[in-house]
Amino acid sequence: LEEWPNNGTFDFLYLPLSSKGLSNLSYCFINFTSEAFAAAFVQQWNGAWLARSRVRQPLNIAYAVVQGLLANLASLKSKPGRQLRSRRC
Repeated sequence: LEEWPNNGTFDFLYLPLSSKGLSNLSYCFINFTSEAFAAAFVQQWNGAWLARSRVRQPLNIAYAVVQGLLANLASLKSKPGRQLRSRRC
């Protein structure tokens, strides 16, 4: 999040954790508040490298099947074993 400050550009970020909860799974879901913010993010970050990442490959950004804040929340709530912790973006 240090490299992706939220200046009102997104309202949802989901970073799945491993089954033991000790590390992330090296992907995340972000819901942007506008198509323009999403396009700007893709333009800036697709193919880029994170400064503090242990992953040895560039970011590969793709559009998700599920779109929108409420649809993302509903999708996560419907999956067994998923725990949601709400934090303000």
